[in-house]
Amino acid sequence: MKGFKSKAIKLVFSGFSSIFLLNYSFSHPLLNVNSEDKFIYDVLESSINAKYFITSIRPYNYKKAFLITDKPEWVKEYLNALSSPGFFIKPLNSITFKFFYTSEEYFTVENSSGTLLRKGLNLYTFLDGYISFGNRSVIYYQWRFLNNKQSSKAQVHKLYWKIKIWKFSFEAGKDTVHLGPGEYALLLSSNAEPFPMIKFQTEEPLKFFGDWEFVFVRGWLREKRQDRDNPNILALRIVWKPWYFIEIGATRTALYGGEGRPGYKLTEYPKLIIGTEENIPYGKYDGDGYGALDISLYLPINKWFKSIETFKVYYQDSGSDITAWWQKEDKGEFKPPFGFQFLDKGTVAGILVRTRKDIIRFEYTRTSRDHYTHHLYNVEGYTYKGMSLGHPYGKNLEHFMFKHRRFLNDKLSIEYKLGYYKQPAFESEKFMERYYVSLAGEKRYKNLILEGLLRFDFTKNYDSNSSPVQFNIINENKTFITIGTSISWRF
Repeated sequence: MKGFKSKAIKLVFSGFSSIFLLNYSFSHPLLNVNSEDKFIYDVLESSINAKYFITSIRPYNYKKAFLITDKPEWVKEYLNALSSPGFFIKPLNSITFKFFYTSEEYFTVENSSGTLLRKGLNLYTFLDGYISFGNRSVIYYQWRFLNNKQSSKAQVHKLYWKIKIWKFSFEAGKDTVHLGPGEYALLLSSNAEPFPMIKFQTEEPLKFFGDWEFVFVRGWLREKRQDRDNPNILALRIVWKPWYFIEIGATRTALYGGEGRPGYKLTEYPKLIIGTEENIPYGKYDGDGYGALDISLYLPINKWFKSIETFKVYYQDSGSDITAWWQKEDKGEFKPPFGFQFLDKGTVAGILVRTRKDIIRFEYTRTSRDHYTHHLYNVEGYTYKGMSLGHPYGKNLEHFMFKHRRFLNDKLSIEYKLGYYKQPAFESEKFMERYYVSLAGEKRYKNLILEGLLRFDFTKNYDSNSSPVQFNIINENKTFITIGTSISWRF
């Protein structure tokens, strides 16, 4: 008993010591790099080494992030050095203060894990830490404190226990997942708040005529809703990389269950995933299902343009409905070349370029009239706590985005971003057109990180409904400003 107490005291002491010793700044290799850390993922995805890895399943673990980056000087303040995992507690890994002001009644900070601003001042405080149980197990936690005119609350924003077995990991807790290529994920993104989930995935690629990785997620969306309380979400993504310059992925998600809907035995989940009876209205397996196929190519443009270090193009085709030979109502109907055809399509197409000092991305997104809504979930649809689980701006959308980040030196960068979207874009007489421009920057000094944001939005025919799946277009033109700053200290 005395020996156990002695070990426990050492465990706690070593953790608290790490707060005060800057040279003791480290991270567990199994920890997730939070999928909403957009700056980090832009650097990683545009790396020269990225073409040798599967990059379209987020979050990455810290070990993978360190292997991918060829510019550690750009991200070392964000990614603490890897530790040799033992048994210890790091009670405080980082503390971040984020201050925002917006003149709009509701404003979504895209792909930021549930950052929905209200008009006026918004203060967010984040504190995180973790407990290491050797090199194959870790517990992570993140607190979030929110203060604005409408609310003041503290919550456990993220909390998960992750265990690695051979090349696989099992995770249980509250987290976010971002599936697919590009800035904006169509089927499951880091836009909404983290939700309770269990996750099984590869931590290292499986070798069989190339590299293979997969992730399976089963989530619980615990909330009162206007359509159906407490639905569930299912997600599966499989990626194959037959050669270093190509990545091919398939994604399947489904919003299902909830109040008044049947549950499923473990043996019935394969049928739910395959979706053989998904299109039978109000049947046992009826749900809001989506499928997608995508391809990413790394092109050797640097053979002709030496200044270009990475040139990646990507395309994703998705559907909120499908015609397929395995579905009950389509039995025997084969649609070439794969035997199925997406209906009510959504599309993502983009280009990512990196030079010695620049990261440039252009992306086009389209979602159909029926994306993110379903007869069982016809009010709040494919959302969680009012925010889209897929593309941040929601359904019936046409969106163009261009952004360019310039590194003035290894510890200072600025980014401008230009965008336009139309919504509802299809089969609607009334629609909103929105133009936006933003300027952002980040500066690092030792373990201190400073970030800033200035954004202007101009709308023609304003949509006064904050929901990403419902619209209320009014004949008014409006202009909004959003200002933000962030101060973060990594221990």
